[in-house]
Amino acid sequence: MKINHNVSAISTNTHLSGVNDRLAESLERLSSGYRINKAADDSAGMAISQKMKSQIRGLEQASRNAADGISLIQTAEGALNETESICQRMRELAVQAANDTNTIEDRQAIQKEIDQLKDEVNRISKTTEFNTKSLLDGSCERKTYSNNTKVNIISISDEVEVKDYKITGVTIGTQATVMSSTMSNALTSGGEITKEMAGIININGEDVEVCEGDNLAEVYEKIRNKCDDLNIKVEPLKDGAAANIDTANSLQFTTIRYGADRRIDIYSNNATLASALGIGTALKSTGTDASLVLEKGFSTTATYRSVGNDIYVSDNSGFEMKINLLEGAGDATLTVLDAGYVTLQIGANEGQTVDVSIPEVSTETLGIDLLNICTREGADEAITMLDDAIAMVSEVRAKLGAYQNRLDSAIRSLDTSAANLTEAESRIEDVDMAEEMTNMTQLQVLSQAGISMLAEANNKPQMILSLLQS
Repeated sequence: MKINHNVSAISTNTHLSGVNDRLAESLERLSSGYRINKAADDSAGMAISQKMKSQIRGLEQASRNAADGISLIQTAEGALNETESICQRMRELAVQAANDTNTIEDRQAIQKEIDQLKDEVNRISKTTEFNTKSLLDGSCERKTYSNNTKVNIISISDEVEVKDYKITGVTIGTQATVMSSTMSNALTSGGEITKEMAGIININGEDVEVCEGDNLAEVYEKIRNKCDDLNIKVEPLKDGAAANIDTANSLQFTTIRYGADRRIDIYSNNATLASALGIGTALKSTGTDASLVLEKGFSTTATYRSVGNDIYVSDNSGFEMKINLLEGAGDATLTVLDAGYVTLQIGANEGQTVDVSIPEVSTETLGIDLLNICTREGADEAITMLDDAIAMVSEVRAKLGAYQNRLDSAIRSLDTSAANLTEAESRIEDVDMAEEMTNMTQLQVLSQAGISMLAEANNKPQMILSLLQS
């Protein structure tokens, strides 16, 4: 028996310390709910779980991003719904104006409402925002384009590639324009319409009544008012130069718009009146449409149609480009660029995005900025233009609906992925409470037994002391 080293107590204490360390770890796992609380618990498991945790948090944020994207799209779609309702109302008014039971005053009243509705379409285009980001002014289009001062790109389809497009052989469309011959000296010298002169002047199917006693200024005012309704500009001239009506000796008529569908047809039912105003038998003119040659950048199947100075280019791949030619336009290169479309991050990693493109929706891009229903012809034309505008708005809304459905699917997929990854991460990181409680109970028993045995081992030296005393 030895007293210098109590080997039994040392051995028992060593085992007891190990049990207590393991018991402390078990208590830590039970109190935190995690199997891995520090790298030493499972270094490989911790590395894997942290990568999974990054993916889970990324997927959850991506789901929220997609939900924000849906909110943005719903904002734009709501504004477009109102724009489409306005276009429907304008079409209704155009149909009303096309009925010849309306007087010119009735059509002018209808035109005033249409003008207000056009202003509202433009206001919606400029002011619709989501989180201060404008949506319908063209800043959210997939592509943009650089224009020069004479040739403008009005709109393009998604199929138009980012590159340069060259046009040559540009010929500008013309307006219909006519000029009367020299008017009667009796009128230009301050005279009045005589009984023999009184009659009707017909301008593009619309009558202007010239009455006995009217002077030249009054006749001009009647003609000018009617021409305003017909989108025709009338100017007094003296020897071919602009002049005041009091000094003029002829009148020039010019359509405001360009194109082969623009015409001027003026005649009178009174030959004496026609002669006095320099109309003669009739004044007739028709405008022409613009023309050009599609060169570099356009596909071999690309063709165009022109309406006045508006050029509509398309091919069999879905390529569509609307070009507007200004006075003096010539050969030009049009550059299509990447733009500031809305990019939504709908994944946990780099490059997992979706681009949302929302075109400009204004009266100009819809082609209804020059609507005028003050004549039956103008009302008929307006109906067709508004049909095209409504179809365009519907197409944009349909595209936004497709984006929204895609994002709904993305959210469901992201949420499912996040849930599955969370389950996998839980198997690595979370503690099995039942198993750990069993382990803790075992360690508690071992700890209590170790304490008892350590007490017994510490009593051994006392037995040796008793032997020495005896």
